[in-house]
Amino acid sequence: MVIDTKIASPSVHTSSEWRQFVKVFIATLVIALATTYLLILVLDPYDSGRFANYPVYGVVDENPRTAHVSRGRDPQFNSVVIGHSRGQLLDPERLSKETRLSFVQLTVPGTTPREQLTLLRWFTEHHSQIGAVILVADTAWCTQNPAVPLLNPFPFWLYSENNFEYLINVLRTQALGRAWRRTLLWLGLRKRSSPDGYWDYEAGRNWAFRPNIPINFVPASLQATEPKLSFPAIELLHHALSKLDRDVPLVIVRPPAFFTELPASGDPNANLISQCKGALAEVTSQRLRGAFLDFEVDGEIARNPENFMDGAHYRAPVARMIEARVAAALSKRPVPEAKGN
Repeated sequence: MVIDTKIASPSVHTSSEWRQFVKVFIATLVIALATTYLLILVLDPYDSGRFANYPVYGVVDENPRTAHVSRGRDPQFNSVVIGHSRGQLLDPERLSKETRLSFVQLTVPGTTPREQLTLLRWFTEHHSQIGAVILVADTAWCTQNPAVPLLNPFPFWLYSENNFEYLINVLRTQALGRAWRRTLLWLGLRKRSSPDGYWDYEAGRNWAFRPNIPINFVPASLQATEPKLSFPAIELLHHALSKLDRDVPLVIVRPPAFFTELPASGDPNANLISQCKGALAEVTSQRLRGAFLDFEVDGEIARNPENFMDGAHYRAPVARMIEARVAAALSKRPVPEAKGN
């Protein structure tokens, strides 16, 4: 009797099973990613309106950097407020009532002219009729750096005219979360974020501004003067506005600041800011209906700490005054003078 002592090596079976497992794993992963990607495109988590022909339902999104994609294309609005946090206290509902237009707030804290121009382009591309544009332009617009540098990251791909750029960036965990929220929104299980984008930064906060005022501090005069310097961001603004009809009203607001935030008398930056103001005023003068409203001056408003949450951010009474001045400029009514301005 002959006994066959040949036994198959365990490594042969193990290797074969491992290759099979890897193949199944990769196939499952590819199918899962493809399915997820397709769902993201269909659900349109940011309400960008690129590939899904849905009515505008809005989004559930606390981040204005992404939520403004939906707001900027919402057809219920025909006018826009753009800027960073020093413009966000302007109430679009009040402006709408006073001007008979329909305003949306597209201000984003921590942005510079590059992001704000991107938001302006997105809004204008999605509205055939534009009632008015309000730009709250602070010192960032006075940069002389041709690169117009950023302060914080911004999802330019989300507002890109290039759909391919959107496609290669949209597959991310944030999009999955927004897609789920948007699904719940469609099902009536979530409430959409504020359609007009208004966010009151005073809400839930106590006023506690107690500035230290330097002895003998004298702020420089910052009256608008003829621009002789180059301001790259304002040149980009000229280019962006050249694509709009000249009869689209434009109001540029220079926001107020506590007087110690202004350059001191003799500071060379004062001349730069004055010329920058002149360049901004020049932009509005080229519109059939335009106004440059300068609140960045010394006076009663700037001297009262109760008007500010901090050195740069004004409070509600000041916002109401600015809204009245803006509304008057848009309606061509006599502009009421503000004390100290």
